[in-house]
Amino acid sequence: MSRRAVAACALLAAGVTVACASAAPPSPLTPIAKVQVGAQSGMVLSAGGSVWTSDLVLARVVRINPGTNAVVRRIPFATRPFGIAYGAGSVWIADRSLNTLGRINPGTNRVVKKIKIGYNSYGVAFGAGSVWVTSEADGTVRRISPKKNRVTATIKVGTTPNGVVYAFGAIWVADLGRGTLSRINVRTNKVTKRIKVAKADWITPSPDALWISSEAGQITRIDPVSGAVVARIPVGANPLGSAWINGELWVPNIDDSTISIVDPAQNAVRTITAGKGPLSIATAAGDAWISNSEDGELWRVSTSH
Repeated sequence: MSRRAVAACALLAAGVTVACASAAPPSPLTPIAKVQVGAQSGMVLSAGGSVWTSDLVLARVVRINPGTNAVVRRIPFATRPFGIAYGAGSVWIADRSLNTLGRINPGTNRVVKKIKIGYNSYGVAFGAGSVWVTSEADGTVRRISPKKNRVTATIKVGTTPNGVVYAFGAIWVADLGRGTLSRINVRTNKVTKRIKVAKADWITPSPDALWISSEAGQITRIDPVSGAVVARIPVGANPLGSAWINGELWVPNIDDSTISIVDPAQNAVRTITAGKGPLSIATAAGDAWISNSEDGELWRVSTSH
C-alpha cells in the first residue's frame, strides 16, 4: 500500500495541531502469519527473543517463537492475565480479577513468584529498577521491588489509572476516569505533574514525545519536557495499546477493527484493517504483531504497509 495519509487538513489552535481525518476507507491487510492464542488474546510483548501474550478466558500466558510463528508454551496463571512487561530477567504478568502479579522465569517457563497487588490491575511497566502496576480499584500505582518481590510504595494518582510507562526518566500514568496524564518522580514516588488528556488510556513513548491513546477516538501527542499538548490526532474507535515501529505510531482501534498508522512528521494518519478487536501491538523480528482479542489470534504483519 502506498503511504497515503488520510489526514486531509491540519488546524492550529492555541499552539495545538488538530489533524482532520478524511473518509477514505481503510486498506486491507494481509498477515504474514496468524497464531492462535486461545479464546481471547490480551496485551502483546516482545522480550527475550520471544513474543508474549495472554489468553484472558483460559487464563494462560502464551509464549511464541517468532522464528517459527508457533506457540511454544502456555503457562497457567490466575484467572484473567492482562498487563505484561519485562525486566530484571523476568516476565511480569498482572491479573485483572485477582490481586496477583506473577513473575515468570523465561528460562523455565514457570511462575516463580506471586505478589499481592491491587484489584482490577491494568498496566504493567518496568523502569528505574522496579515493576509498576496500575490498579483501577483504588486509583493507585504500586511499585514492586524485584529484589524483595514485594510492594515498596503505593502511589495515589487518580480514579481509574490504566496505562503506565517508564520514559524520559519518569513514570507516566494515564488516568481514564480523571482524564489526566500523571508524571511520577521515581526518586520520591510522588506525582509531580498532571496534564489534561480526556479519557486517557494508554501511553507509548517515542524519542521525543509521549503518545496517549484516548477512548474519545484520538491520539494526544505531548512534549515530555514542557508537558504541552502538541497535537490531537483523530484515529479509530477506542484506540488502545499502541507501539512505536520504524519511526511511526501503530494504533490498534479495538471497537472498529482497524489500525491507524501515524506519521509524526505531519501527524498524518493512514488506516488499515485488522482482525476482530485489535487490542495491542508490539514489534519483533522486524515485523508488527497485532493482538486481535476477539479472534484470540496474533497477526504477524509486515511494517512496510
